[in-house]
Amino acid sequence: MLKNERKQKILTLVNQKGYVDLETLSQALDSSESTVRRHLTELDEAHKLKRVHGGAESLATMTHEENVAEKSIKNVQEKREIAQRAAEKVLDDDVIFMDAGTTVAMMTAFLGDRRNLTVVTNSVHTAAALLDKQIKTIIIGGAVKSATDAVTGNVAVQQLMSFNFSKAFVGCNGISAEVGITTPDEEEATIKRLVCKQSREKFILADSSKFDKIYFAKFAEYDDVTIITEENH
Repeated sequence: MLKNERKQKILTLVNQKGYVDLETLSQALDSSESTVRRHLTELDEAHKLKRVHGGAESLATMTHEENVAEKSIKNVQEKREIAQRAAEKVLDDDVIFMDAGTTVAMMTAFLGDRRNLTVVTNSVHTAAALLDKQIKTIIIGGAVKSATDAVTGNVAVQQLMSFNFSKAFVGCNGISAEVGITTPDEEEATIKRLVCKQSREKFILADSSKFDKIYFAKFAEYDDVTIITEENH
């Protein structure tokens, strides 16, 4: 197989799967890992993919985000388990932040028995669900991103800068021990980054499909947060 053919096959595989590890690419091309690494470096420099530790990531994947409807039907049982485990971290008198993640939203079902709990959120959907549970709720103002139901922008940032939280519960799209915690949208990343900074404890809620994935905007270091995932991961 010629060099250009190998590089095209790499691009095809990476764009189909979103992320492909080095071993898989080496086997698919019947080439050494050192040869594949050189091709990945060249493709990265040509801005055709993103070379990451142990493999390559599609640029399209790094900036694409599913909408709320698409997210809400994926890994439902795992998300419910994670949400329940996260809710166990919430105590009476806590002031917490819940972002617009679909797993974070599921926490609402498990918070009804906390006394004097205050929840700040940038999710229209989560705010409505919290009010139904008669939980004291503050919703951040700003522009609503229709795809994810998240409030973002300068108004939201300015408001959040005046708040401090005992705990923050934040969703993400990618978790990498080497790169950190990431999401496709820089505006949402700005909110997540600020919330983590303003919180005494920071919890990332993510099912196992988010691990070893990298997206465009980093908002937290891997070692600075506590990750809550399904029990068998």
